[in-house]
Amino acid sequence: MILKNTCRFIVSLTSALVLLSGCAPTPASVEFEKDKYLLDGADAKDKIVAKVLDADGKQITEGINLVYFCSNSDIIKLDADGSISAVASGEAKVDVEVVGTTLTATVPVRVKIAASINLSHEKLRLWTGQVKDNVWSEVHSEKDAFIEGFKPEWNSEDPSIVKVEQINDPNRRQSWVKLTGMKSGNTYIITSFRHLTKSIKVRVYDDDEEVSLAGERLGKIKKDETAEEKTKPKKKKKKKKKRKRKWVKIKKKK
Repeated sequence: MILKNTCRFIVSLTSALVLLSGCAPTPASVEFEKDKYLLDGADAKDKIVAKVLDADGKQITEGINLVYFCSNSDIIKLDADGSISAVASGEAKVDVEVVGTTLTATVPVRVKIAASINLSHEKLRLWTGQVKDNVWSEVHSEKDAFIEGFKPEWNSEDPSIVKVEQINDPNRRQSWVKLTGMKSGNTYIITSFRHLTKSIKVRVYDDDEEVSLAGERLGKIKKDETAEEKTKPKKKKKKKKKRKRKWVKIKKKK
């Protein structure tokens, strides 16, 4: 069977090539140094180490030849000594076969290359004392796919305007944050992961401020009237008519 995008190398565990014979220990299993390999970053490298064991679990160090296969050379590059290098984000498998036997083993390889940060909001509006906890960010690869396990950190450009509290919840795949409006003003909250950064513009208004749909400040609401009352035309008070006093002459009795 021909595998698409595969690479194959034969690696000898000894400096001299020794053929398997009846006197040599019989290979029974193949064991990897790691259960899985992770290449974190565009320049990440590692080396796959495979051990051949006999029936008693002892490592065989002589007379063993290994064949290495990689399932997808678009994801990783495999060198003759078992070294692997990141090519692109994704998953691949490396198969090892012991020459002259039917023994094979497979180990998964995952490549994670952080390329951008995705945000829940582009801009936000808060009032003093208001709490907002539905804001999140996540890391994407160069293929614009979500990368599990990469959680950005948060901070506020001006904590006196917006207070930032990171929500540490292992059940959430994104990085969540709680915001509290502290005082009126404009600032940015910033999320970052390694060399990547992104920000959200936040405007905070006083709770007695009138604001248009576009976010423009329209002024303060008076304490003795609501915003609805302020927009209603005020009724003119009717002037009370003054009553004229009538003077009556009283005739004295004789």
